[in-house]
Formats: sequence, structure tokens, C-alpha cells
Amino acid sequence: MGRINYNCLRGKVHAFAPAQPPTNPHLWVILEESSRQWFATINIRSDKDAPDGPPGQSYLYYLIDSDFNHPVIPSILARPMGLSPLARDYGSGALDFQRGNLFDPRLMRVLPAEGEGEGTLVHRLQANLQVAKSVGADVFFYGNAFSKDNPRQTDAAFGYTPTTPFGVDNIHMTQGDPRAIDQRVHENGTWHDGACFIWDDASRRMSAVFLAFQAQAWHTDESGEPLPGATGAEPPHYDFANGLGEPLPPPLRAAEITSAHRAPDGTGAIIVTNMSAAPLDISGWTILAEAQQTTGLPATSLAPGQPLSVAPPPGFLADGGGILTLRNAAGLRVDGVAYLGGDAAHGWSTSF
Repeated sequence: MGRINYNCLRGKVHAFAPAQPPTNPHLWVILEESSRQWFATINIRSDKDAPDGPPGQSYLYYLIDSDFNHPVIPSILARPMGLSPLARDYGSGALDFQRGNLFDPRLMRVLPAEGEGEGTLVHRLQANLQVAKSVGADVFFYGNAFSKDNPRQTDAAFGYTPTTPFGVDNIHMTQGDPRAIDQRVHENGTWHDGACFIWDDASRRMSAVFLAFQAQAWHTDESGEPLPGATGAEPPHYDFANGLGEPLPPPLRAAEITSAHRAPDGTGAIIVTNMSAAPLDISGWTILAEAQQTTGLPATSLAPGQPLSVAPPPGFLADGGGILTLRNAAGLRVDGVAYLGGDAAHGWSTSF
């Protein structure tokens, strides 16, 4: 398990600015709660890669979801103001990009950290923080709480440094680092990923910001170490030979969870569909619910486009919402969905 002091920092945006000196690859943020101020630092480019690589390798994967809907939201909103520790499991509200089905990795893109105009990561992050500040939204930073040992750390950007004893960093995915990198940074682990959430109480809307490094693997074991393989459930790769081009097409996803159904009598069905143009052997495949309960798929082959109705065991589908993960025979994530549930008395259905 990585050396992450997993915490959530909740407060209102007081100030934000690019880190100083400009070579520091972070955006600095000060959150305010009650009479206290806290410091958070967000990576905007990678310093993990070889310095002689193409500039595009330092760009971060990012996804900004301006209407985030997920069953983890009540847990987020239950976090107290200020800094609070988190247990590292789904039931406690911890985050895991690969197990928590927070978003579709195929929607992630990369951007230069800084530069002219609006097409940079720092501009888009600042734009979201400015909106949060102007409407008085609550901001939540999930990440690593580190002891501040420099009482003048942010003086160059803000003219002072908050006096609270901790800051928060690692506001990004913290698993899947190659062994050579993890031996240096010691971050690999599960259920301790970082992210930023912005809650606008007036509109009852949650926004989410997810960041990851291109060097990180998108399949990991239960220690957060990289696993080989690709299933189409990964962000796109880029060819940086001629600068920042279009994302390369990812491998096609062989199958997807396309819908879930819960009948009033408590029985249910999960529909898995072969999305490929060839027969698909699903022997040894499983569906994982709430990151802990597993049900197997039949040892059969699906024709192209053929759906399969899987009858889950009692309690597998949660009326209050949950997550479902489709895994192949090698245990790799093929698809993952989150759902909000429905009325147990009348039953409910949802599509993905």
C-alpha cells in the first residue's frame, strides 16, 4: 500500500494561482473554512517521466464532469468542513478510478499544462475554481494530507502561507505507477485516489475533476501495481511525434453492461451485450457489485450483438444505488457502471 495519508479537505475557495517558481508543475489553491485556511496543490503536468521524452508525455489525462451523478455523492456531501481522514474502501466513500466506476476512462483527454489561450489544463482548472468561488460552492479535495514543513511555502504566490499544519496533494490517481516510479514515490495502492468535487448547493449540482498520469496503468492488482492487458476500458493513447495530435482509437470494448432491472419481488436482471463483430467466449467472466460481491457469467459464447440476461443473487442490486463491474477471465475490468437505483416497491430499470 502506498504511503498515502488519505484525507478529504472541504472548504470554500479563497484564492488560487500557478505555483511559484513557474517550473513547479502545480496549481496552488487556498480553501477557507470557518476562520482557518488550508493549502492544496494540484498537479498540472507530469514530472514522473524521462526528461528527454516528447513534451506531450508530460501532459496529464483529465476529465471534467460538470454534472456528476454517482451513488458516492451522499458520502462526499457528508464530509465535514476542514480536513478529515478516510478509510480505504468503497463503503466508506473512498475513491478508486478503476474499481469505483466514477467515470468512463475513454472520455479522458490530455492538454498542455500552460500556454496562451484557453486550451490549457491550468486555464480549465482555474475556470472551474473561479465559478466555485463566485457562487460560494463547497470544494472537496481528496488526496494525501502532508505535514507542511515550510512556513513560507506559498508566499511567492499569495504573499503568505496558511498556518494550518497540513496541506493536501496527490489530487490525482495514485495507482498503476511503473515499478521504477513507484520505488521513488511510493504511491501505488487501491481506494485512495485523489479528485476534486465542487458542490453548488443552489443548483444542487456536483462537478468533478479527475486527473491521471499517462505513465500509469489502467489495470492494477489489489496492491495498486500494474497488470498487463487492454480491454478497451482505458484512456486513449496519443502519438506525440508531431506535437499534440488526435487521440488514437483505443481497443474496442468487447462487451458492456447495457442495462439493469429490479422487479418488485426482489428478483433482477443485468444485461451484458457482446459489442464486438465476432463471437465472444465469456467463460470465467464475472460481475462484481459494490466492489465486493461477485456473480459468475455462464460458460458460453455470445454472437455479435447478442445480449445475455444475468440473474444476480438476492441483494446484488441495491435500491439505493451502487456500482457494477464486468471482468474478463483474466480479472481485468472490461466495463464498469454506476446506477442510482429506484423504488423497491414498484421496481426499477436503468440503462447505461
